[in-house]
Amino acid sequence: MSTPPHQNPATLRTALGWALYLGCSWTWCIGMFLPVLLLGDYGLWGFVVFAVPNVVGAAAMGWVLTTSGAAERILKEHAFACGLFAAVTIAFHLYFLQWIGTRLTGLWWIGALVAMPIVGAFALRLSQRTARTVAALVWLVSIATLASVLRDRTAAGDWSLGNTTPPIDLLWLAPVCVFGFALCPYLDPTFLRARRSCSPAHAKVAFGVGFGLVFAAMIVLTLLYAALFPVDSFAVGFASAATLGLLAAHFGTQAIYTCALHWKEGLPLGGRLLFVVPLIGLLLGLPVFHGWSIAGASSYEVIYYSFMGFYGLVFPAYVWLCLIPTADGHAGLRGPRGKHKLRVWCATVGVAAPLFGMGLIAMEELFLVPGLGIVLLARLAVRPRASRRAA
Repeated sequence: MSTPPHQNPATLRTALGWALYLGCSWTWCIGMFLPVLLLGDYGLWGFVVFAVPNVVGAAAMGWVLTTSGAAERILKEHAFACGLFAAVTIAFHLYFLQWIGTRLTGLWWIGALVAMPIVGAFALRLSQRTARTVAALVWLVSIATLASVLRDRTAAGDWSLGNTTPPIDLLWLAPVCVFGFALCPYLDPTFLRARRSCSPAHAKVAFGVGFGLVFAAMIVLTLLYAALFPVDSFAVGFASAATLGLLAAHFGTQAIYTCALHWKEGLPLGGRLLFVVPLIGLLLGLPVFHGWSIAGASSYEVIYYSFMGFYGLVFPAYVWLCLIPTADGHAGLRGPRGKHKLRVWCATVGVAAPLFGMGLIAMEELFLVPGLGIVLLARLAVRPRASRRAA
């Protein structure tokens, strides 16, 4: 009897292929653009607060999930949440590509509408071996972009990276970054695919190299081109035509690759979600929904940060309340206890969402403290009944 493909332990060479797969799967419209926003708002330390939890949190999954069976159980017991993660991620990209298409070309539709058929055709033909090979090509495009940006900045002699004094507001934002980036990876179906396909030793190689090197290089690229593209003016500054072309290729190839992987892995889990939710992201990019601002943030930024709320609140709160086993070993959503966990999760997100909105959109970061506190304390509500009485 043959062993299922996802249970065959990867060789070291294959593990390095999974490292490229993971790094490029995670280089999406958060890694490619959130540092641009944070650098403008908080200076260099805003990038640090984003980068360190992101790299460490994603890499840690290779150590935390000690067996491929653990990844299997997550996919089996939390299929809907993993499918929703994939659907929202695709929707986020379709919205983001329209934003970038508008900024780079003046044509609002070009980014998302050109990407959609490519994503669909690509995902249908994407075997696991092909996915790892294509990841290497996608990463090389981004490395070429990094080299071009470095060349332009060297020629211009401009190495400014914004304010280097950490603002006090980062003290309130940092715990949210740690919470989100530490827990979100466990709902990413592409991460779970990689973990299922590697032995424990090779999983550490795949996740360690994938985020400590492959993905880390990508967010350093974001740090370097952030100065070229201020959010408000999007002035191209000292960027050459070659750099602009490579940057467009970087955005397009990384986004299409990520969407294709999430479509392929998420469709068996989320079903109709993978058709309906992405359309919402596409609609939100239409010009009719823009032209306004809140607390100094443009409509594009407001919607971008609203999507970020899924990764800072909705998904990590799900992992915290519904996925991590309780003290009595209850995991998943089995029976009445599972339904109770879902009710607690929904109520928690509903109560905390306005506070996260104030912190992320209105930039009143102090509101993030009680918002995160509510989520953390909600864990007490999903404990076994006996232990709650004892407390």
